[in-house]
Amino acid sequence: MEIAFLNSLVVTSPGFYKAEKITLDEVKQWLKHYDGRYKSFIGHKSTAQFLQKLLGIEIEQNRKTFRHMKYQKAICFSLYERYPENVLLTQRDLEKARYQFYLLTRLD
Repeated sequence: MEIAFLNSLVVTSPGFYKAEKITLDEVKQWLKHYDGRYKSFIGHKSTAQFLQKLLGIEIEQNRKTFRHMKYQKAICFSLYERYPENVLLTQRDLEKARYQFYLLTRLD
């Protein structure tokens, strides 16, 4: 099974979950643990480009629906701030923004 990348801390399927704050270094460790097997469900191009630059891996924009499978892990990129509706953030905006990574695991 691959690890998923999401652009928010979101529950996509009913179930029990564990959400843990993780650092950028821990994100990279999880990628190593999964031997680079991941799938992006990052829906915004600027976010995908920002994560690609931050992580040094290819992160594609993907607007498909993610279904969290039992025991699957997802790395969630979550912005601290709420931005106005219909505002498309640029890479420069994201570089200045406060954000947090979470490891979201479905437990059932």
